[in-house]
Amino acid sequence: MNLVLTKNDVLEELSVLQGVVERRTTIPILSNILVEAEAGRLKLMATDLDMTIMTSCPAEVEGSGRITLDSRVFQELVRNLPEDRFTLQEEDGSVVIVSGRFRSQMQVADASEYPTLPEPPEGGSYELPLDLFKLLIGRVAFAITKDDPKFQLNGALVKLLPGEIEIAATDGHRLAVVRAKAPDDGMPFEQQLFPRKLLSEFGRFNDQTVQFSAGDNHLGFRMGDRHVISRVVELRFPQYERVIVRDNPNRVRVGREDFLGALRRVSLMAHDKAKGVRLKLMPPDELNLLSVGYDAGKAEETLPVVYQGESLEITLNAAYMIDVLQALDCDTVEVQLRDGKTQCVLVPVEDDSRLEEYIYVLMPMRI
Repeated sequence: MNLVLTKNDVLEELSVLQGVVERRTTIPILSNILVEAEAGRLKLMATDLDMTIMTSCPAEVEGSGRITLDSRVFQELVRNLPEDRFTLQEEDGSVVIVSGRFRSQMQVADASEYPTLPEPPEGGSYELPLDLFKLLIGRVAFAITKDDPKFQLNGALVKLLPGEIEIAATDGHRLAVVRAKAPDDGMPFEQQLFPRKLLSEFGRFNDQTVQFSAGDNHLGFRMGDRHVISRVVELRFPQYERVIVRDNPNRVRVGREDFLGALRRVSLMAHDKAKGVRLKLMPPDELNLLSVGYDAGKAEETLPVVYQGESLEITLNAAYMIDVLQALDCDTVEVQLRDGKTQCVLVPVEDDSRLEEYIYVLMPMRI
């Protein structure tokens, strides 16, 4: 195998693989990438056994071959090459990389030791704009639990409905649900759990569209010439629809940036772990925020708002509210309440026109 490659082309594809390459693993070969030469292309593949990424870049190829390379070392080596083009040649259990006056020799592992990679599922007629899919993910990903042992909460539920796509995430204390228009046929599945790691990988791609496909054991996503393949996860997601309330009578509209800034300031004087902030709504035009649980001091701030409802108080986790305000991109949000003891609902006002609905549900704190 003798290749001539362009530095930036290789680096771009190596960056796509990094999220799936295992850094700390009991299976050392998983810290490597699988490299395969074929006519006019260099294929690069990586897996953590649950998720696989396949990509490629242009190459001048003499002779075919398959090898595995240490991902971290190879990426740093290519990144620091002195010239734009370089050669990669296989020689007796190693590869020689030459760029200008620089020459390096890397040991390789036998490609037969690398795990057998799944084939991308057939199909793929269901297609979404990738920037829309990334927008949907960004609206819910923060609500996925980071440390709950229940695996079903370590991902988001993706529902493909006729003409719509809906994604929901919850950690048991809060729920984020987003819905947008989508193709009305060709759905490869009705609903699937997408692990957090899979969702984060889409942020590495900048293609125009993403094509969905599904097999018995794997989900497939094609973006240009790149494939992401993820193992199907057993579906046991909470019945989240039960906690969504759309008829709360007390509604306050507040500037998103003003609300976000006040929560950040007031929560500095709240209990470190609970981050409780008491919201006191006073009709017709005031919202008072008061820190809760910090023995050494307190903080409060009053914001001008537009409020329809009666006087009430509710204590919320400020960190959870800050998360959703940071994820939104609108001037104004509406907080909807029934009383101080039941769930708080937050929705954006004049949201992105590509979205049909976004709703955030947060349970109150009991202090």
